[in-house]
Amino acid sequence: MASKIVLHIGLQKSGTTFLQHMLQDNHETLAASDVLYPIPRDWQRGRRTVANHEWASYGLLGTEYPWVSELRAAKEEPSWRALLEQVRACPGTVLLSAEALSVIRSDAASRLFTTLGADDVEVVITARSLGRSLPSLWQQHIRNGLSGSFDSYLKRLARQRDARIETDPDAHIWRAFVLSGLVRRWSAAGASKVSVVTSPGRPPQLLLDRFTQAAGLPGLTHTPVADRQAHTGLTAPETLVLASLNAAFRERSWPKGKADRARQAITESFQARDQRGGKVTVPPAWRSRVAEWSKEDLDALQKTEAHIVGDLADLHYDPAADETDPATPEETARAGAAAALTLLHAEPRESTLHRNTRRLRRRLKP
Repeated sequence: MASKIVLHIGLQKSGTTFLQHMLQDNHETLAASDVLYPIPRDWQRGRRTVANHEWASYGLLGTEYPWVSELRAAKEEPSWRALLEQVRACPGTVLLSAEALSVIRSDAASRLFTTLGADDVEVVITARSLGRSLPSLWQQHIRNGLSGSFDSYLKRLARQRDARIETDPDAHIWRAFVLSGLVRRWSAAGASKVSVVTSPGRPPQLLLDRFTQAAGLPGLTHTPVADRQAHTGLTAPETLVLASLNAAFRERSWPKGKADRARQAITESFQARDQRGGKVTVPPAWRSRVAEWSKEDLDALQKTEAHIVGDLADLHYDPAADETDPATPEETARAGAAAALTLLHAEPRESTLHRNTRRLRRRLKP
């Protein structure tokens, strides 16, 4: 049984994917220091772009995650059992990273601790300011196929913030992003220590240094890899174009797989552009509200027993910093043209299943 387990539970949009890349790249260095970072089999088989433990956790917690079906949970049960075997076979420290764990409720956190069975479980939270997180969250919704405006997204979040955050399944975003509640929930579940690492944005090495300090890991060096662009953000005009395309895909009943491939190709074409327009920021009408949320959360965080690694000022939201010009019609038109050219030149890629089915049908023809 592991002598200690370190759980990195996110938050989403706080540099988790970057950290997971660094951990997978350095898992042999960590092993030399008696720290196991388990590499999932589905990553080794090329099913995933980054090695983390979110999918495996579906096999234990299932529909506790609002986006996980019973069928998906059952599919991931073998992954969870395999991970648990590795944890129980390790005599040293085990490091697990799954940002989705930040949204689970108290009962599920307690169940996870009980199943892991370790006496010493530390929790590490990486956090980013609301003023940077909310635009990224909305943008990710667009990249996932939704088309609602930033304003409508924030209205929904405001309603959820007024709900029972700890129990309402639909309030899962705030279960993660109200840091004081997150710290208290995991402390009550049995964590021996909860650390909050503030994300400075840049340089990435500083976030890595803070994370390794909080997790008690040996020093790791940031190793940039040119082709890792999966989480590179889109600009304001690009996001508007993609949102409109998502609505058009639905109106024309595009199959999900076809629409997903189109979004991926368009996103990659956007990221290759030189002049891309300004960043996505909190809409002017919402800036004072988001600033109030941020202050309320940070004041409450300082009343917890969380161990802060970094500078709390990194989590402060300053509305004045969002005083940028909105996307111009010209910038949006250029992004639209780039998307149109991508769709025009995209070669249709059929799935392996479809290709094999078509070949089989040919063979069976009399």
